[in-house]
Amino acid sequence: MKKFFRVLLAGIIVLPLMAVSILLTPLLVLLEKLKLKALRDAIFYFGVRIFANMVLFFIGGRLHVKGKEQLDLKKGCYCYIGNHQSMVDIVALMCPIGIRSGFIGKKEVKKIPIVNAFFVGFGSVFLDRKNPRESIKAILKGSDYLKNGHSMTIYPEGTRSKDGSIHEFKAGSFKMATRAGATIVPVCVKGSRKVFEATEDFKRHDVYISFLKPIKTEGMSEEELKELPLMVENAIRAEYDSLPALESL
Repeated sequence: MKKFFRVLLAGIIVLPLMAVSILLTPLLVLLEKLKLKALRDAIFYFGVRIFANMVLFFIGGRLHVKGKEQLDLKKGCYCYIGNHQSMVDIVALMCPIGIRSGFIGKKEVKKIPIVNAFFVGFGSVFLDRKNPRESIKAILKGSDYLKNGHSMTIYPEGTRSKDGSIHEFKAGSFKMATRAGATIVPVCVKGSRKVFEATEDFKRHDVYISFLKPIKTEGMSEEELKELPLMVENAIRAEYDSLPALESL
């Protein structure tokens, strides 16, 4: 019930912004057709960042960002790979200035009004987890996006954690980055589940998002590629343990 009221409050507050976003859609489509992609992206992600920060604030989260200075966001194309604690993880990732990324998301997102429009605007790929062949196609499509200079995000646990702990990273998720020779940025998220998935009060709670040292996959040996999933998983686990304990504010 408390979660419901938090989401309801956030919805009431951001509803006008959603309306503005819908009204701006024709302009964004026009800019795309005119091949003014840079301007289109600047407008779109400016709105996304405002929207994401408002949502996080009104559902009770206070964001702390670490490690963004390691990223060359003006020139770099990255494959963000992180642990998945909550539906809020995507919102948190979009809050910091300069972060632009598409997502590998489950096909069910297509059925969520407005959210699906944002996913499409990000340049995301929808994945059918029950169909291995279609899942492979989605990974390959995401890899093509990376090759074309479009950053992508994937959560290799396969789904958000139901108990808050970090689960095993699926090696197949890394194919998107390694096939494109992309640079991986491990991303550690902590506290987002407390804000949304495990809401027990109306207090504000810390949400940490930590960008770890980028890992270049181009030129990696077969042995290095084989060890990559566990290396990234262990790095995120270590960072998670090093972040402050979660406390109510």
